Amino acid sequence: MSKVTKYMRSQRSQGLTEFAIIAPIILLLTFGIIDFGRALYVYITLQQAANEGARVAVRASYFIDPSGGSHNWPTDTDVQTAAQGHAVAVLLGNPCPNGPIPNGGVAQGSAQLPAANSGWIFITDPSVGGDKGTVGPPAIPNAPRGQLPFNPPPAGCLDAVAADGNQPLKVTIWYTFQPITPIIQQVVGNNIVITAYAIYRAEYSN
Repeated sequence: MSKVTKYMRSQRSQGLTEFAIIAPIILLLTFGIIDFGRALYVYITLQQAANEGARVAVRASYFIDPSGGSHNWPTDTDVQTAAQGHAVAVLLGNPCPNGPIPNGGVAQGSAQLPAANSGWIFITDPSVGGDKGTVGPPAIPNAPRGQLPFNPPPAGCLDAVAADGNQPLKVTIWYTFQPITPIIQQVVGNNIVITAYAIYRAEYSN
């Protein structure tokens, strides 16, 4: 075997060894960038959804929705429908629409979280926790004006206290983001909660 042939085989072996060493790092970076892009997309989508939900929650006394339906006052359902309509490819639910928000409104370390790749919508008062003001008297509004009849609420949920005049309302979304690649899941975990919220003042006519 010539010296040139030995040298070429040695170079190939060295190249394969080097690739085997750096390939996991390259794959980790590649999939990390993909999942970071997904997370950023979800966050922007949820922020838009929260803004649209809050905008619908505080709308004036009469409006027509995109499907042509007329409304006298917005309800929790109207807010959820508007938010879901802007949350493309994101599944949102509403277990306790007017609170309480688990863990004092702090997603980090909460024992209650949405299922993977799904989210919760809350319509509450504008306090830090999102539902502190509903404990009265006097109770601070935590629902759109059209939600007046929504009492008593489902078990474990807070009463709906309808806003009036130009009182503020807050729409909060929690979403449990799950990376698509197992190696990224092992590095950053399975339960990354993305949160978004918007606070608007009501524009109701009395």
